[in-house]
Amino acid sequence: MGVIFSFLKYLFPTLETLITPLLIVVLFLIMQKLYFKEWRKTFLYILFSLYLVVVYRVTGLPDLMTFEFNPRFQLIPFYDIKNDALNCMLNIFLFIPLGVFLPALWRDLFSFKNTMIWASSITLLIELMQIFCGRLTDINDLMTNLFGAFIGFCILRMITKAFPKLFKNKFKKRELVLVFGSTFWILFFVDPILQNFVKDIGNAVMRLR
Repeated sequence: MGVIFSFLKYLFPTLETLITPLLIVVLFLIMQKLYFKEWRKTFLYILFSLYLVVVYRVTGLPDLMTFEFNPRFQLIPFYDIKNDALNCMLNIFLFIPLGVFLPALWRDLFSFKNTMIWASSITLLIELMQIFCGRLTDINDLMTNLFGAFIGFCILRMITKAFPKLFKNKFKKRELVLVFGSTFWILFFVDPILQNFVKDIGNAVMRLR
C-alpha cells in the first residue's frame, strides 16, 4: 500500500506539469483533423505552441487564478543593466527561437520588417501582461527580447542562404493568430482550472493515507 501512495504522490505533480503540453497536443490534433489537414504543418505548430508555453512560464505571466492589477515599471533604457546582465542574457536566448519560428513558419513574415513588428508586438504584450502579476514591466526586458528575436532572424537568413529550398512554407497568416490564440486560451483559462483540480485530487489522495 505504501508503494501505491508513493506512486500517487509522484504522479499528481507530474500530471500538473504535463497538463498544458497534453492539452496543446490534443487541441492541435483536433485542428489537424478539422482544419489544418497537413501533418507537417500541425507538427511545427505544436512545436511553436510548446515554445510559447515555455516563454509564458519563464516570464511568469498571470492566469485566471493569479490575475491581479499590481503595476511596477522601469522605463529608463539601460538603467542598472550591468547588474542585471544574467537576466538580459537569458532574455536574449529565450527569444532567439521566436525570431526563427516566425519567418520560418509564415512566409509573409520572412522580411525583417514584418518579423520585427510581430516580435515587438509579442514582447510588448508580455511586458504589459506583467502589470497583472506583480512583476516588473521593464523596458530593458523589451529591448533584450527584441534583440534575441533579431539574432534568431539573422540565424534563419543564414540558414536559408545555405539551404534556399528549406523554408518554402505557405502557411496562412490567420493560422498564426489561431496558434497564439489557442495557446493563450489554454494557458490563461483552461490550464489553471485543471491544475487546481488535479492538485485538489492529489491532496485528497494524500489525506487518505
